[in-house]
Amino acid sequence: MKAFVGLFLIAAGFGLVVDVIYWFVAHVEPAGIALLSIMTIGLSFAALYAVYAERDAHLEGDDPNKSMESVSGEEVEIFTTETPWPICCAICALALLCGVVWSPMLAGLALVALVYCFYQLGRESSI
Repeated sequence: MKAFVGLFLIAAGFGLVVDVIYWFVAHVEPAGIALLSIMTIGLSFAALYAVYAERDAHLEGDDPNKSMESVSGEEVEIFTTETPWPICCAICALALLCGVVWSPMLAGLALVALVYCFYQLGRESSI
């Protein structure tokens, strides 16, 4: 949990720094300032809520004296390392998002291709 809180607080600090710089550079445009402020507040809230909600938790992963192997849990799944399908899924997801903006036909084709890529990825993982 300490890693989670640290990561979120670092991201919130980065958002705050970018927000302040953005305010000085483009102070006539309030939408970007508002969105960066919402991002900073949201990340800070998530980190502080995690600290509050898990204040009595003693997680094994937070102990610096233990190795990663001793605190790891069960094996989640088998991941294939030498497959092109994750890259194809990313390209199809990008085409789907572009199709939503530009062309419904592109979005439809990308959705079909994305389902096919997920099918192939699942088929390879089950072997």
